[in-house]
Amino acid sequence: MRSRHTGFAAIAVLALIVAACGDDAAPSTAATTASTAAASTDESLEDSIEDMVEDLEDQQAAVGGGGATLTVGDNTWTFDSVLCAFGPEQIGQEDAVFVLSAIKDGLQLYVSVDGFGDSVSIDDISDFENPSVSLSAFDAEQGSFVAIDGKNVSAQAEFLDSLSDDFASYPGTLQATCP
Repeated sequence: MRSRHTGFAAIAVLALIVAACGDDAAPSTAATTASTAAASTDESLEDSIEDMVEDLEDQQAAVGGGGATLTVGDNTWTFDSVLCAFGPEQIGQEDAVFVLSAIKDGLQLYVSVDGFGDSVSIDDISDFENPSVSLSAFDAEQGSFVAIDGKNVSAQAEFLDSLSDDFASYPGTLQATCP
């Protein structure tokens, strides 16, 4: 089961993406929001995360575009706006190649290609104590699976369900277009 701290890490990463992709106001807003959340006590951590998510959703609406559809097993999630960053300069990580993130309806889609490999995940960020979804695919078992062609991104992989008792896996596909 995921902890609130794991979910916070995903939100903090999104704050960095907004800073890399956003307009002149986005880095300041994202950095301030991340600092505020990091300094919070456990009692107010959920409130801080909710505020951060709202701020990031606003930034995504202002800066984002494009879209993404993730299908895993019989479930499909569609995101009408995504934030993308390409290369170490935009992402702020030496071995980073690509990051895509989107938040909608309490869920976060996150795609990364970096020195650790390829990864795609979707997580419930609205309820860290009892999440409704936590699916992830990573290349430690599958090899590189995220394809980037200009602003088009696709992936096909097995997704691990970390909420199931037996860590079941399901086939999944991602189709996305960066703004």
